[in-house]
Amino acid sequence: MVFGGRVLTVVQAVLMWSLHYRNQDLLEGGDNLAQILMIFLAFTVSNAYFAPGAKKRREELLAPDRTPAVSTVLHNLATYLIVFQTAVLYFAAGYWKIFGKVWQDGVAMYYVSRETEFHMSARFAHVMGNAYLGTAVSYATIAIELAFPFALLSSRAWLRKANTLALEAMHLGIAAFMGLVCFGLLMIGADCVCLRDEDYRSLWRSLQAGRARMAANWPGEAGRLRAFPIGGSAPRMPGTPLRKGVHDHV
Repeated sequence: MVFGGRVLTVVQAVLMWSLHYRNQDLLEGGDNLAQILMIFLAFTVSNAYFAPGAKKRREELLAPDRTPAVSTVLHNLATYLIVFQTAVLYFAAGYWKIFGKVWQDGVAMYYVSRETEFHMSARFAHVMGNAYLGTAVSYATIAIELAFPFALLSSRAWLRKANTLALEAMHLGIAAFMGLVCFGLLMIGADCVCLRDEDYRSLWRSLQAGRARMAANWPGEAGRLRAFPIGGSAPRMPGTPLRKGVHDHV
């Protein structure tokens, strides 16, 4: 799933289906979504960044004289289907939580933290024992899940990024405190597909600007924190705007 590519995706799909039908107890629940998404991934260009030869592949895809092809249409359609499937999953999860008595009362996270089926963290159970914090986390979970489809369609980029980052934080918590590492990473991967290219560029610019401000505020750390352009050798002075093209690798 890191290197991508149609061949590796198909091979991984076959291996996961084989594992699922051999012994379902080995999987963590995210396998249902994985089996659906892998069908779509087989039609996408998923090896344009981390796979060997990714730079050359990106140059070919972004070439100005490249004519539209069937593979491009399939890639875009499959990507939209991945986003649609993820949005439906979150909305359905939030919708059904509304009708749950423990979620309505705000005590769902208290009971979840004491579930013995998973490898629960004792510290997590202690924190969720706080009535105010446990209630807040329960209601916040419903809110961000229900808001996800609408945030994706919103023209406000900050809303889309904030909602997606909140969901990723939730799944990091699931991986860390419930022991469902594969499930958490799978859902984070699905969330990352839902962000647009300009969202990633904006987050990269914000990160670089923050590092530049830190270098300006702590001169003693400037040598360690100063950011340099990805594609050039000239240093970027703290507080100055990012050069065009610096964040294109994202």
